[in-house]
Amino acid sequence: MNKLDLAEKNLKPIRKWVCHKLECFADYIEAYTSALGKDRYCYLELYASGGKCLCRGTDCVIADSALRALATKRKFDSYILITQDSRDAESLKQLTASYDTDVRIITGNCVNEKVLQQAFDLIPRSASSFALIDPPGYRQLRWSTIRKLATHGKDWKGHKLELLILFPLEMALLRNLTRPECQASITRLYGNSQWQEISQKRQDGKMSLEKMRNQLVRLFKAGLKELGYKYVEDFTPASPSTHPLYHVISANDSGRRAKMINDAWGKARYLPCELLYDKKDR
Repeated sequence: MNKLDLAEKNLKPIRKWVCHKLECFADYIEAYTSALGKDRYCYLELYASGGKCLCRGTDCVIADSALRALATKRKFDSYILITQDSRDAESLKQLTASYDTDVRIITGNCVNEKVLQQAFDLIPRSASSFALIDPPGYRQLRWSTIRKLATHGKDWKGHKLELLILFPLEMALLRNLTRPECQASITRLYGNSQWQEISQKRQDGKMSLEKMRNQLVRLFKAGLKELGYKYVEDFTPASPSTHPLYHVISANDSGRRAKMINDAWGKARYLPCELLYDKKDR
């Protein structure tokens, strides 16, 4: 591999499973955009990072989700990237400056109503919109944010903003279910306290660990259905680890995404830091 320059050596390190997730997302967003029609479509990312990261233990520089969304053959008409870190915002500005498309970068926490409103103000009223929600842990995601996205408005076809949620099930959520100091943050994630019934059944020995995983995902999906989404689907991705650290959840009004998600997340693949990786085979 080429030697890293000083800037690349300071990139955020990521684990192998994150690299796997980004490779899967690249396949998904390419398939998604290739199926779009001629109407206007907007891409919204709620937890954007700096554009590039470094695969831990290697010298492999990895493009993150924002750059992969910008790299599709069929482009979105506009891109809105929300990042909490001012350094990430500056990095994104530099890395996206050469793209011949409309890229807007917002610095702030998407939980903040004013920050989210800035994003909404940039979405044309009649445009269809796709939102990637990939939080760095369950504490960063709140149901109030999901509700605002779902109720923001509809495109000219009457469809709500489409959501692709990389639900952080095993990213500390399962490990913290029984910790009293974490109850409020988990309730904010779900928007209700029904998760406590599931947790209690597990503690009482009335539910297996695998069933608890399924029930926690199902509860989150039930909330999306209550928000009025016609199609709510989830998928457990293939993963380098024993248990994937997240689930893929899709919510939209326009059509099923099961095959598209399965094609992207369900296949075995080599990663950029591995010898047999071939970008053409993605």
